[in-house]
Amino acid sequence: MEEKRDFSDLEREVIEKGKCALCGGCVATCRLLDYGYLSVDFSEERPVIREGQQCPPDCGYCYYQCPRVEKPALREGLEEMYEVVSTDEEIRRACQDGGAVTSLLAYALEDAIVEGCITVVDKGEWKPEVQVAMNKAGLIKGAGSKYTPAATLTGIADAILKYDLWSAALVGTPCVMSSYEKMLVVGRGTHNAHNFSSHIKLRIGLFCLGSYSYEKLMKGYLEHEHGIDISEVTKLQISEGALHVYAGEKEQLSAQINEIGDYKRDGCKVCEDFSGLFSDISVGNNGTPEGKSSVIVRTDFGKDIFEGALERGYIEAKPIEKSGADLIHRLMKEKKEAGIAEKERRKKLMEQLK
Repeated sequence: MEEKRDFSDLEREVIEKGKCALCGGCVATCRLLDYGYLSVDFSEERPVIREGQQCPPDCGYCYYQCPRVEKPALREGLEEMYEVVSTDEEIRRACQDGGAVTSLLAYALEDAIVEGCITVVDKGEWKPEVQVAMNKAGLIKGAGSKYTPAATLTGIADAILKYDLWSAALVGTPCVMSSYEKMLVVGRGTHNAHNFSSHIKLRIGLFCLGSYSYEKLMKGYLEHEHGIDISEVTKLQISEGALHVYAGEKEQLSAQINEIGDYKRDGCKVCEDFSGLFSDISVGNNGTPEGKSSVIVRTDFGKDIFEGALERGYIEAKPIEKSGADLIHRLMKEKKEAGIAEKERRKKLMEQLK
């Protein structure tokens, strides 16, 4: 019989090898979650066990649900692409692009499809923090892109244990969506201590080229190197191959992506998914004009949500232009190839060191 793995194996095979996505799935599935046994150390950007503790016998939930140990299988689905904008002026003002994510969530809440929405907010100085939003104000608070990790899947436990919710929407980057898929597939019958994943009804994935170390990007590069007061930054946006930093309407900095490549998290460099393939609906700002959102409907349930929001007047939509679809497909291909190439590079390096 194969020896059961635990957090020490996850450390050795994933965390110490720079593969961890910091999605929070290991924390959410820990058997000793109620005791704060496993948590995320954001200063070190890694999951950690409470000092002086060790895994109980016959555990290992964290290891078996990790998508960086073994990827979940991608199921065949839809790929309907749209150019979308919110019809709500307040949402459009608060949001970074077309407000599609916020409006889709608002529809899901107000139509009682979900009771709450797991999103990420800025808790100050652009430090991301997971929240469970249960009204429009909460959704607007979470609007806008954050480019440093937040361990989003810890919000599943918050939604259930703190707020007693039985249905929730999950918004996150592709790694969060793949980790959720692994939680769902593994299930309580084998290695998932809580089966929290069964409470997620709607998955909205965000286009992502990678997240960055908070200390390196925000504190080191923006604050120390460029003298930008990050407490005054009102918007961060990666578009057209550059990071744009704003204070109010004024652009403080425009930096090409290759200039900040060294600040990207190692775990993101092996990711092959740009568009959130394991989502019901994927959303981003690539392939559509400024002020609009690109939306990809991926599942039948996602299509029901999208069409419901459209019929109820939460959003306006039209099929995406071919040039926009081509751009999204190119970015999907490039990220997949880059992730595969990075894995091969690391594999060859390890062989040379043996």
